Amino acid sequence: MSKANVPEEVEVLRFFEEAPIEQAELLFNIVKAKMRVRLAEKGPAEKPKKKHSAAKEVRGVPLGEEAGVTSPQA
Repeated sequence: MSKANVPEEVEVLRFFEEAPIEQAELLFNIVKAKMRVRLAEKGPAEKPKKKHSAAKEVRGVPLGEEAGVTSPQA
């Protein structure tokens, strides 16, 4: 994939991976503050629904219960 065809999201992710930590942290804090404002504007009635975690469930069966296998609990 050429540089011109790289999606904008990939470029943003690459920035956070490769930029000096001071720059990445500064930009992260700015984005975090702006997202909090956007979420506050949505109001409590429009909160997104929680998604099921794929790590906790496989084909609708919680991990550890598939095929009668239980995970050791320490």
